[in-house]
Amino acid sequence: MALAYGSDEWEAAYQEILQRRLKEKSPPYVQGTPEWIDAYEKMVRGDAAYREAAAGWEGTVVLHNIADPSIGIERDSYILMDLWHGECRGIRPVPPEVGEAADYVLSGSYWTWKATGSGQLDTNKAVLQGKIKLKGDLSKIVRYNQASSRLSELSAQLGGRWFDELDPQEQDEVRLLGQEMAAGLM
Repeated sequence: MALAYGSDEWEAAYQEILQRRLKEKSPPYVQGTPEWIDAYEKMVRGDAAYREAAAGWEGTVVLHNIADPSIGIERDSYILMDLWHGECRGIRPVPPEVGEAADYVLSGSYWTWKATGSGQLDTNKAVLQGKIKLKGDLSKIVRYNQASSRLSELSAQLGGRWFDELDPQEQDEVRLLGQEMAAGLM
């Protein structure tokens, strides 16, 4: 049975998975895994340029990766960033109902997220080109485009491995992680 996101029990279960994986894995981490999310959260929290660019920003932002069974990604995934006046209060994978209820939901294909996360495509341009669909106030996103660009830059700096670059055994491991998290956290 899944725990309620945001509860102490949920956070404890997530931290248990994260700490286990941090002992087992070393960089470069696979994009979207708890260990990658943890490293990204630390980068965002420690980045003065992001803090300055996002000083007036309020709200939760979700990166929604749309399932693509053709490459083995069987379910949608959601990563919630709790951002408040230049501070990053947390970044977590969340269940769909939490992800869809965020202030801003950015939905894109795996390939679009790979392009933005590797620095080949600016997130703001991807939104304007319709490669990423936005649910939320576009005018506010545009007002803080430097902050969102900085988040993309940090993701590219962190780097990581992408699902399509993994060997079949590693892909199976990531799928099992997704099933474990869906069973207990999502």
